[in-house]
Amino acid sequence: IILAQSGYIYPEFMTDDILMSTVTSVTANRESKSYTWQKDLLLATDDDSEWNTPYNYIYICNLVLDNLQTATEGTDQTRNRLKGEALTQRAYYLFALANLYGKDYVAATASTDLSVPITLHADLEAIAKRATVQEVYDQVINDLQTAISISDFPETGKNYIHPGKLASMALLARVYLFKGDYVNAQKYANDVLAKKSTLFDWNSLSFSNPAKPTAATIVNNPLPQSNIENIYSKLASNPSLLTRFMASSDLLTVLDTKDLRYVFAFTRLTSTGASSTSVNPDYLGTTPNFSIGVPEMMLIKAEGMARAGDKDGAVSMLNTLRVKRFKPADYIALSASTADDALDKVLSERRRELLYRGVRWFDLKRLNRDERFKKTLSRVVAGQSYSLEPNSNRYVLQIAPKIIEINPLIVQNPR
Repeated sequence: IILAQSGYIYPEFMTDDILMSTVTSVTANRESKSYTWQKDLLLATDDDSEWNTPYNYIYICNLVLDNLQTATEGTDQTRNRLKGEALTQRAYYLFALANLYGKDYVAATASTDLSVPITLHADLEAIAKRATVQEVYDQVINDLQTAISISDFPETGKNYIHPGKLASMALLARVYLFKGDYVNAQKYANDVLAKKSTLFDWNSLSFSNPAKPTAATIVNNPLPQSNIENIYSKLASNPSLLTRFMASSDLLTVLDTKDLRYVFAFTRLTSTGASSTSVNPDYLGTTPNFSIGVPEMMLIKAEGMARAGDKDGAVSMLNTLRVKRFKPADYIALSASTADDALDKVLSERRRELLYRGVRWFDLKRLNRDERFKKTLSRVVAGQSYSLEPNSNRYVLQIAPKIIEINPLIVQNPR
């Protein structure tokens, strides 16, 4: 069941979607350091779960892959299925690590920009240096394409813990999007949507006690592992960390209060029904869903359309999604005057739909490449202002000093 976890969570505190009243000063707490984009997130003695956990999961995948061919139990079909699962899971965690500790993909510099070590065998004594961004993307894409090519790898896994071929394809669509290869991103998103396009209708949600709207009183609220939209299920690591915050003022500028994604994610009331004293609406505290699902595939397809000049196709895709996110009386179809306008609407919809899904930090990094979308993040804690400039070195996380002490081949990121 551990491979159902994302392996990371702290980057959510670094995005422009969260306002945290619990951070009243910058302490040794990683939560407060992440929230204020500190240069050094970790002390010399600190462990780093965001690094260690994904690599532990990669080790498990490598252990499976190393021993599959010599295993005497089971059928070839079972071994091939497990190979597809292990390759997909390894690709997921390596890609997450690359987006946390490496620069985003820029074609001109990807072959020299440092990313993270690539480990392909279950060797606890191995000393690996940091690979380049290009090498990591090549490995991730190769793992996923290999998984997809396995004939005995089924389209869907037997439960939410086990990915199937559609999960590999969905992850590949995400990888190509972050690589800036919108043609291939759209291709794989299309391939997934041809097999699975089920959307959850937020109109089916309600509060069992509207006077006391809490996560516990949302009727029919699907858990991440049972959401019909999910293609590749992932739960946020340490989910209890991601329950005590408010919507940022910046986020509220793109959220419509009639949008059911707002209605069932935020509240201005306390659990007793009294008015909240919070500055902004409080998050209702539902289980964070870091899964890759049908909506993300639709948004990737829409982004590819908009970037290719198909404004009407892009907006049509958004409207197919949005009609399930508003009450019929509140729904208004979108339109776009230009392809750029369509792209702007796609990216705004992506922010709303993939809210607290573990990708906003990665999106901010990739969108900093584009003058139209780059932004400076800012917040105030205890009267002190903090900011994060576009393309800042702090978009690339500090590697724990303990890791470098163990493996001196690993070069620290610029701070």
